[in-house]
This record gives sequence, C-alpha cells and structure tokens, in this order.
Amino acid sequence: MADKLVKRRSSMKAKLTIFSAYLNVLNSCGNLSNLQIIELEARLDKFNALYTEFDKLQTEIEVSSDNPEEAYATRDQFEQPYYSLVAMARSLLLGSHGKSQGRDSSARKSETLSRCQYAEFDIGVTLH
Repeated sequence: MADKLVKRRSSMKAKLTIFSAYLNVLNSCGNLSNLQIIELEARLDKFNALYTEFDKLQTEIEVSSDNPEEAYATRDQFEQPYYSLVAMARSLLLGSHGKSQGRDSSARKSETLSRCQYAEFDIGVTLH
C-alpha cells in the first residue's frame, strides 16, 4: 500500500517539473499573447488542484509512516517549489493583464504567436 502511495506522489512531483518547464518557456518570451494567458490560467487552475490531491496523499503517507520526520521533509520538498511556481505563474498573469489593458483592440485582433512562444510545443492543433 505504501509503495503505491509513494508512486502516486512521484507522479505528482513530475507534474511540478512539467509545470516548471512550461513556465520557464513563457517567462523567456516576454509578452504573452491572449491565447497564452488563457492557457496559463487553465494550467494554473489544474496545478492548484494538484496541491489538494498531494496534501491528501501526503497526509495519508505521514499518518502511516514509521518515520514521520522523513515524510514531513518530503512534504516540504514538494511545497517549496509548488508555491514558487504558483507565484511565478501569478506574476506572469499579473504582468500580462497590465500590458494587455494598454493595447488597443485592433492590435489584439492581429496578435500572432511568435516562434519563441511555442517553439518547444507541438500541440497538434492548427489555428485558422
């Protein structure tokens, strides 16, 4: 049982890494397009739900652990980067909302995705 819980927790840690890589790409691009802002908001919502799931799972591991100090340290190893990533995502959104309010509507309509913004992602969707 404990092995299964630890494997599930490892999967959640991998999601931290994936979200971190995604944010690093967005952060390197400067201005975010409206499409990227919407996608980031959706990903952040899902990422927030990840913490709720992690907290339940980690509490279960801590309660059943023979070495709770180790389990508490593992919680901290998850929470530190989690909160940093949430802060980075919110900062990107706040910065983008402020910049997008300054644009006129015709500039927003003609907005395109630059090579930098999606160079590392093949999402299999063609925009028309």
